Amino acid sequence: MNEQLKILVGLQKVDSSLLVVAERIDSLPKKMELYQTPLKEAADLLEKAKKRSEIFTKKKKDKDLQLDEFQDKIEKLKSRSTEVKTNKEYEANLKEIETFENNRYNIEDEVLNIMEEIDAFGNTLKEEEVKVKEAEKIFKQEVEKVEGEKKELLSEIEAIKSKRSQYIDKLDPKTYDRYMKLLRKLGGLAVVEVENEICLGCNTNIPPQLYNDIIKGEDVYTCFFCNRLLYYKDDTPNSSPQEASQASNDREETE
Repeated sequence: MNEQLKILVGLQKVDSSLLVVAERIDSLPKKMELYQTPLKEAADLLEKAKKRSEIFTKKKKDKDLQLDEFQDKIEKLKSRSTEVKTNKEYEANLKEIETFENNRYNIEDEVLNIMEEIDAFGNTLKEEEVKVKEAEKIFKQEVEKVEGEKKELLSEIEAIKSKRSQYIDKLDPKTYDRYMKLLRKLGGLAVVEVENEICLGCNTNIPPQLYNDIIKGEDVYTCFFCNRLLYYKDDTPNSSPQEASQASNDREETE
């Protein structure tokens, strides 16, 4: 195989692995979002529980104020009862006191019910707080895992870049420039294998003569359709380019 082509094949393999690692790094934020979802859901439920608890607390506070008002009125009516002069005024005063006391009893019952709700919901609030703490713990563990994975991937990228530079040093500058233009244009795949007279980059048929030339590997050839650089990979043990070319000719004659 042409030496420059051999280097290009190696460089493409390095760049392909580089792209795979880079994609894995790019996928890490989405992975974090996935881990963050249970924490967000738990936090939202806790926030709703807190707001509901605040409603109960305010409701009790309002009822306590009503109780104070009724109690104040009752005390004033009782103190005024010593000042009444007729039985009719006395009975009217007692009636008014009774009305306020009944209202007070009703409010006290409501306060008791609210306090029961507050106690019951207080347990719910504690449960939600525990869930949030558990979700935070799990999320923190996952963050550490992702950070560790990112560190390993970045280290892997540096190792690949070091290996990549070794290929670039051996490659002709014009050939490298041509390769890079194709790499950017064709989605990270500039050098592809041919098999059974087909370009594996675009799945287009390759003319027989060109296919034979590619098998010989004496020069760098391109696909007439996608312009990718082509090479032939012979998996036959101890097979020379000439033998591979002859095998291709034999297939043509058979066909």
